[in-house]
Amino acid sequence: MNKNTILTAARQLLFPREFRIRAPVWPGDWLETLEKVARTPTQHPPNPDDNERIKFLADLATGVWRLKQKMIEPGTDRPKEQFKREYRHLESVWDLLVQAGLQIQDHTGKPFDSGQALRVLAFQPTPGIKRERVQETIKPTVYFRGRHVQMGEVIVQSPIKGDGGGSAPANASGNLNADSRPSGGAVG
Repeated sequence: MNKNTILTAARQLLFPREFRIRAPVWPGDWLETLEKVARTPTQHPPNPDDNERIKFLADLATGVWRLKQKMIEPGTDRPKEQFKREYRHLESVWDLLVQAGLQIQDHTGKPFDSGQALRVLAFQPTPGIKRERVQETIKPTVYFRGRHVQMGEVIVQSPIKGDGGGSAPANASGNLNADSRPSGGAVG
C-alpha cells in the first residue's frame, strides 16, 4: 500500500458507513498502464485556424517589409529624411513581429544558387558579373518560429554566356585592351 491509498482509505472514515466508497480493485497491469498514460504529456491536434493566423502574420510581415523598403535610403538601413519620424513607429512594429517569432529575409544583393527555396520570377542577363545574384526581392522569405511559411520571390541577375565577367572598357574598335590605340597599328 502506498501513501495515497492509505490517505484515501482514512478519508472515507470521516463519512457515515452507508456513504463510504470502497477503493476500486484494479488488476495490476491496468494500474501501471493508467499511470503511464497519466505521465505522458498530451498532444493536441493542430488547430486549422493556426495556419490562417500564421498566413496572416506572413502577409503582415510582407506588408511591413515593403513599407520599410519604401522608407529607407537605397543600399542603407537609414530612413529617408521625410520619413524619419514615421520610421520609428515602423521599427516598433517590426520588432513586435520579430518578438512574435517571425524572421523576414530580404535576398537583394545576395548570391543565388538554384537549390535555394526561392521562386524566381525572372532571370535578367547582366554583363560584367561572374555569378548569379538576386537583383531584387519582390516578396521576402518568412519563417515563423523556425518553420518556413512563405517562399520568397526574386528577380535574379545572371551572367551573359560567353562574357568572362570582365569589366574592362572597350575601345572604339571593340577590343578589350587597356589603351585606346587601334590594334596592330604603329604609333606615329
